[in-house]
Amino acid sequence: MRVAVLISGRAARYEVCLYDILQKRKYDYDLFISVNDEPGKYYAAMAHKLSPWIKGLEVSPYTVPEDFENDNPKSIKQLVNGKFVPLNVMSMFYNDKKAFNMATSYADENEFEYDAYVKYRSDIMVDDFPTIIKSDEYKIYSAIPPCDFEVPIVNREVNRYTELVPIVCDAVAYGNRRSMEAYCDTYNYVLEINNLMNEYLLNFEPCLTQSVYDKRVPVQRFNYPYKLDGNRRIFDTVWAESGDSRVDNIRGSHPPINSNDFESTEHIHKFPTA
Repeated sequence: MRVAVLISGRAARYEVCLYDILQKRKYDYDLFISVNDEPGKYYAAMAHKLSPWIKGLEVSPYTVPEDFENDNPKSIKQLVNGKFVPLNVMSMFYNDKKAFNMATSYADENEFEYDAYVKYRSDIMVDDFPTIIKSDEYKIYSAIPPCDFEVPIVNREVNRYTELVPIVCDAVAYGNRRSMEAYCDTYNYVLEINNLMNEYLLNFEPCLTQSVYDKRVPVQRFNYPYKLDGNRRIFDTVWAESGDSRVDNIRGSHPPINSNDFESTEHIHKFPTA
């Protein structure tokens, strides 16, 4: 089975997490990585080490559109140039779309189709890749996250929140091209809904889930126990100060470093967190 693996926003800790999974070769993997950062030593080394699998790689800083305004005090935001903006949330959605577009373009240019498109993380701690079900159905297969909860979906007719549904996982999910095109279109959904709803809440899984349900994509959840490396924010030098309890790095983790100062972070220990 040939799968397109989509990694977005950050690619930190790939050398101590993702690399081991790829080497087990459960499937034929093609990597498409879109990173919100400046090009530098770390990503050059990554491109070399992951060269057997990488078919698309883009590393460039993301900036929230200047005219984007969100007044919800609970939205996850970072202080950038003196203004609180939802940098991390919007960056993930933006790079999800970029990674997906790279994958579909590669498949089209080479005149084949992937058996599945898989949203994944470089900092995930698991024994192996999830078991993939090849399907032609318009459906998203979503891992049940370690921290599971429900969120309200958005009713466009009245522009307000309605029924509660289980979240769609932003770390591990897959489907065919049509299904994952919907999954990876959350960026455009947020730009639109944020203009329609006063104080729309910006957060990772809630926005993703609302976007998926807005497109009426059936969701099938599956068990895939995983943890995330506690040093996954190793390159995050801007911390959330508004609507986010993460005002400091994860307890026990290494202080943030610049990705251009190191070719690898293998010397920094890994440890599991939810």
